[in-house]
Amino acid sequence: MSAPRPAIGELTLVGHPFAPIGMGEHVRSTWRALKAAGLHTPIVDIHAMDRRADPDLEREFAGAVAPGLSRGLNLFCINADEVGEAMKRLDQGAFEAAYNIVYPAWELARYPEPWARVLERFDEVWAPSRFIGEAVAPVVDRPVTHMPLAVELKLSSFLGRRWFAIPEHALVYLFFFDFSSFAQRKNPWAMLEAFERLAARRPEAPLHCVIKFKGGTDDHPGRRELDARLARLGDRAQAIRHDLTDNEIKNLVRCADAFVSLHRSEGFGRGMAEAMAMGRVAIATGYSGNLDFMTPDTSLLVDHTLVPVGADDYPHGDGQVWADASVDHAVTLMEWVLDHAAEARALGERARRHIRTGFSARAVGLRYLERLEAVCGS
Repeated sequence: MSAPRPAIGELTLVGHPFAPIGMGEHVRSTWRALKAAGLHTPIVDIHAMDRRADPDLEREFAGAVAPGLSRGLNLFCINADEVGEAMKRLDQGAFEAAYNIVYPAWELARYPEPWARVLERFDEVWAPSRFIGEAVAPVVDRPVTHMPLAVELKLSSFLGRRWFAIPEHALVYLFFFDFSSFAQRKNPWAMLEAFERLAARRPEAPLHCVIKFKGGTDDHPGRRELDARLARLGDRAQAIRHDLTDNEIKNLVRCADAFVSLHRSEGFGRGMAEAMAMGRVAIATGYSGNLDFMTPDTSLLVDHTLVPVGADDYPHGDGQVWADASVDHAVTLMEWVLDHAAEARALGERARRHIRTGFSARAVGLRYLERLEAVCGS
């Protein structure tokens, strides 16, 4: 006799709701989207992190924390390399009884074969972008469904440029990344080179570069290089090295005029999506997951060529390729923002409407609900 179908109301999320990392925002945005569609879903916090670091997240999610898995329906917002450790903390009987969906991130064009076998412990896979879906689908024997992440920003308070010591009247270009998470993929040095060239070309223009990063010790070669180059730019650039709350990060995006990402590859590209949701100009490499929401009419896409992934630059990168963004083209686009203020504002407004229409919590939540109804036979 076949197992009974689960009920949508049995759904439980699994992830890192209090973590200040991309996968933390992954599960948070999923929960918010489900809530916008009418589902109030509990979350299993698999690492039971210290919640005091971000009081806004504590207020929002403390009441949602669940003691364990559902025996009916679970949605795991974690990556394949986390599954083994997560399973040690979870009820195996509940997992075996339930219908389990995994919703992983990934950043290269081919999904690793060993991790594909891990995904096959689940009943189906959700892909946050078409790029991820196209990487995963050929190597797993499970249904793979494209399910975009929601991008809808709600600030608990408004923080202006003074909060971050950003000049009030400058045109601000922003980028952020994590040294502890394969900085070569984020490629911050290309963004900095583009700003250096623009600053040299326009010495009198009120330009300002903000790079927010975390990780990397004081003697990290990449960090030393970044600090030295920012120092040479003087008061036209700054680094933000200290930890920021979720609300501060979102306000930092709001305080910028343009978000510039000359990434080599992105699974989704939340930084650009959040900038667009704020009505800011997004300038980014025209490659990988960000193409789900960055279009020629709503953003500025940077030309690129595909190059081999360097040795040790990324896990399972052997034999893979990723993008090498054209710094020359990036400079041209950054200068366009400087010289065409009205057109840039109009571009940002189109971007805001585009994200609100296709990637709001409710829009994404209804997509989730449609798929879950199919799973549950509702």
